[in-house]
Amino acid sequence: MKYAINTKIFRFEAAHHLPGHHGKCARPHGHSYRLEVTLRGPIKKTPGASDHGMVIDFGDLSRIVKNAVLERLDHQDLNAVTELHTTAEHLAHWIWDELTVSGLPEALLYRIRLWETDSCFVEITQRERN
Repeated sequence: MKYAINTKIFRFEAAHHLPGHHGKCARPHGHSYRLEVTLRGPIKKTPGASDHGMVIDFGDLSRIVKNAVLERLDHQDLNAVTELHTTAEHLAHWIWDELTVSGLPEALLYRIRLWETDSCFVEITQRERN
């Protein structure tokens, strides 16, 4: 069986703050987040099926990410929406959870990479989830 690793990139704008942090991130501020969702799985071999030759149709992945994450976080206060201490690390795990609850098979979800700025990102993989 052949496998592939697929990544789709999404963007959203959101505000947050880190109470108790000893730096400027303690104050409310915003980021232009870049979210990379990476899947790893078998390439489907059902001739005639819409997703033949794919791990997942990128349109299906986009729909799941949009409904589970983007519509909830874009132009929102992340502290209010997630009820987390909104570090990029916590947000990446929250996104992973929301994607799997929304129907993305956890067996396919390989990596979440969340860029907070152009030069800073957090990455979690299946290994960090265990």
